Amino acid sequence: MIQLLPYEQCPEMLWKNGQGVTREIYRFPATDNYAWRISVATIRQDGPFSLFSGYLRNISVLEGEGMYLTVDGEQSALIPPFRATDFSGDSAVSCAIVGGPLLDFNVIYKAETTQATVSWLREGTWAHQQGTQLLFNAGGVLEVEVNGERQVLQHYDSLLISAPATVRVVSSASSLFARVTLSA
Repeated sequence: MIQLLPYEQCPEMLWKNGQGVTREIYRFPATDNYAWRISVATIRQDGPFSLFSGYLRNISVLEGEGMYLTVDGEQSALIPPFRATDFSGDSAVSCAIVGGPLLDFNVIYKAETTQATVSWLREGTWAHQQGTQLLFNAGGVLEVEVNGERQVLQHYDSLLISAPATVRVVSSASSLFARVTLSA
């Protein structure tokens, strides 16, 4: 299955702790007990993150100058935009944002059933054999070929690929996308 996920159609919801808002790009399965979820969150001020017991998390800054994460009392170095950073959903986590409000890209996945990797790329060609991939467009208009069929992603749109496919992304001056690979 290949599915275009327009950002403008992603539902917005409050964080579990009520401290911010998230736009959910995709959740699998579409239940409260999901294996994985991908979203974009707005962080307007310093503060705590919600707990996600039993899950691992990966976060990347999309807009803003960066942030510092304090995970179980240990403060990170500055996390600049487009650097994927992992931590446990069981950890006590808070952030300090740099340069005003920021937007971040989140992958949350169940540690016991799912493996996830997040790579930030400008172009590439690869064969997708099994599992699921989600391409998230963080740049200008992105042209993707999946099995020779052209898909066009606007800024912050995503493409879900859950069938074997040959994927090709042609670089342009404004190309930047996350390739999220999820497997059981």
